[in-house]
Amino acid sequence: MFFSLRKHASKLIAATLAVGTMASISAAALDQPVAMLSSNLNASVGTVLTSDQIDTAEQALSKAKAEAAAKAEAEAKAKAEAEAAAKAEAAQQAASSATTNSSQSQQSSSDNLLTEPVSAKTVAYSSSLLATDAIKNNSTALGNYKLTFYCPCELCNGVAGAKTASGTTPTEGRTIAVDSSVIPLGSRVYIEGYGVFIAEDTGGAIKNNKIDVFVSSHDRAYELGVQYANIYLLG
Repeated sequence: MFFSLRKHASKLIAATLAVGTMASISAAALDQPVAMLSSNLNASVGTVLTSDQIDTAEQALSKAKAEAAAKAEAEAKAKAEAEAAAKAEAAQQAASSATTNSSQSQQSSSDNLLTEPVSAKTVAYSSSLLATDAIKNNSTALGNYKLTFYCPCELCNGVAGAKTASGTTPTEGRTIAVDSSVIPLGSRVYIEGYGVFIAEDTGGAIKNNKIDVFVSSHDRAYELGVQYANIYLLG
């Protein structure tokens, strides 16, 4: 019986040593694939980040995106402002060119009024003969004058068929009598609504802001009566 117990104990000890050996072998064997797995993982995905590092990376990414968006917005704004400035400059140049052309046109029109012959014409009011900007900007406005009308007859002129004070033959559509102390003889005068005339005559009753307009007959003078018009001294 004693021998049997000793034998059983010997077997138990041997079994324990065997288990210990196996456990030791198993732990060593397990260490190798774990090390290999860890190495492979590090090679594949790199170092594993902590939560703080991830937060920091996300914040940096968010900041970079915001800065890129702000830069794009600033560039778009600068481009829009540059385009608007270019359009404004082009519009200003066009307006300046138009003003220059208008001024040149007005000057040309005024020059024509000063140089073109004043031909005989029927004296009559016309809205197409209202003073234009070219006339207003290139003349001296004398104000609103009283207009009367006279003819070459003895009743109107004192002597039938008389010459004008400047020595010309009076002509309807060209000759007017003026106060020569206000409008010098020989001056070109624009009567608004009637056109261009030349100050060729004077008269005892023609003083200050009054003009006597020559017409071809007494009936015409009577028919036209008394009118009022703005007067511009052209030169």
